[in-house]
Amino acid sequence: IKLGFFFVGILFIVFKTEAQDLTLGLLKSDVSLEETYTLFTPEKNTDVYLVDNCGQKINQWTFSEKPGATCYILPNGDLLRAGKDSLEIRDWQNDVLWSYSMNEHGYQQHHDIEPLPNGNILCILTDNYTRDEMIEAGRNPAITDDTFKLDRIIELQPVGVNDANLVWEWKFFDHLIQDFDASKLNYGQVENHPERIDINIPNDNTYDFTHLNAVDYNSNLDQILLSSRNLNEIIIIDHSTTTLEASGHTGGNSNKGGDLLWRWGNPQFYRQGTADDQKLFFQHDSKWVETGYLDEGKISVFNNGADGTQTYSSVHLIQPELSNGEYLMANNTFFPQEFDWSWNGAFLGITVYEPIKSSAQSLPNGNFVICERSKGQISEINKNGQHLWSYKNPTGTVVYNQFDEIINLDNALFRGEKYPSNYPGFLGKDLTPIGLIEDQNSLSESCTDALGNDSFVLDTFYFQNPVQDHVLKLNHLEGIQAITISNIMGQQVFESTIPGKSSIEVFLPTAAVYTVQISTNRGIFTKKIIVL
Repeated sequence: IKLGFFFVGILFIVFKTEAQDLTLGLLKSDVSLEETYTLFTPEKNTDVYLVDNCGQKINQWTFSEKPGATCYILPNGDLLRAGKDSLEIRDWQNDVLWSYSMNEHGYQQHHDIEPLPNGNILCILTDNYTRDEMIEAGRNPAITDDTFKLDRIIELQPVGVNDANLVWEWKFFDHLIQDFDASKLNYGQVENHPERIDINIPNDNTYDFTHLNAVDYNSNLDQILLSSRNLNEIIIIDHSTTTLEASGHTGGNSNKGGDLLWRWGNPQFYRQGTADDQKLFFQHDSKWVETGYLDEGKISVFNNGADGTQTYSSVHLIQPELSNGEYLMANNTFFPQEFDWSWNGAFLGITVYEPIKSSAQSLPNGNFVICERSKGQISEINKNGQHLWSYKNPTGTVVYNQFDEIINLDNALFRGEKYPSNYPGFLGKDLTPIGLIEDQNSLSESCTDALGNDSFVLDTFYFQNPVQDHVLKLNHLEGIQAITISNIMGQQVFESTIPGKSSIEVFLPTAAVYTVQISTNRGIFTKKIIVL
């Protein structure tokens, strides 16, 4: 039997290419990029895509309904996605593991969901209240429509293959304040209660009052972060409460029940400051920077800026100030007084301005990922504002070819996020590129050539394929951090961290196809092998 030898390595070719004449797929790539994988679910179709930094497709999932509106790769490699009606979890091979109809159970889920470490899922829901209910809650009848919307957060525990338990909930309706009518509920001095929402604030949204568009969870704090577009605020609440405590004003780690622990972006709405103190304008995608990242503990946010006074959007980091579990204030407004970091600018000569939707994400090295909804474009910058990478979604109601004219908003994206190459969900998964989504892209081809067809493994790495006598011999392992081997079912059969080792031998007793995955500080390399 003729033996084939696979050679893998980094070619240290410095390449920096821009292809402004390209219309979709990979539009820009810089050699300084750290290896990541980008996940997105187009608004106009039922697919979810994972692509690498060269714009090559790594995986694709297909659902039965359009998104509603986010998706996440879970730490075990499964995909959680919110559809227009249902929540679904699918495995790497696109098999349905769990599907739950939200509408069937009376839940009006919208915008965002958040997977929790315990396997449960936080969801944003809209509840409709009658005019009479809101007037009894203290709403001014002169500004009250027949129907009034307020959001709530629920936590669902998946059960079996198509069921769920409601295990926790929190409602805006339980945390209101008003000084309009002393004979109604929630009466008090608004300026003395920043922990509650003034039900009569003049936010010009008499129907959809709060309009949450993002929910995030911090396991270290056991707290939830919310983005309210129509309040122009981001809000933190306690998750350590029971549902009963969440409906009141005591209990939980904070002993404040479900009252707001921190709010930021528009202090006028709790009768502090002036219009000049407003920082957020119809913002989206607020979330904590993850533990271990350069800016861990800070909050990232996409600031749409759609207030009619500016024609650009911006991205920011915000650093709340905590002392003994309390969020600090000065002059009756919550810290900080200014953004920790900000950026606004242009990609490929076009100013970033998105009046609605869009997203921002902080990466482990401090770089920022920015998704422009109307363009269907995801870009990366460093903290100095240098533009490093851009990819334009080539799909909508159809898959577009390079140089096709995209119908207005047809390739729109609510959000685009990057996952580092060492993300636990990729362990044992085949990350070999399987081609472009679009028909052609010269920049993707040059990117792949420059990095080596089998991607970024440091130094030189050889192994024989097929494997003879059930012994896989791995040589020249300098620069390799870890090796895992999985069978065709995705089950891990070998794992080793190998610092200081130049070679190892692995005995594989069963003749079969396996996936070898090599982890380095530049990324993850995968290859199929055959054991004879």
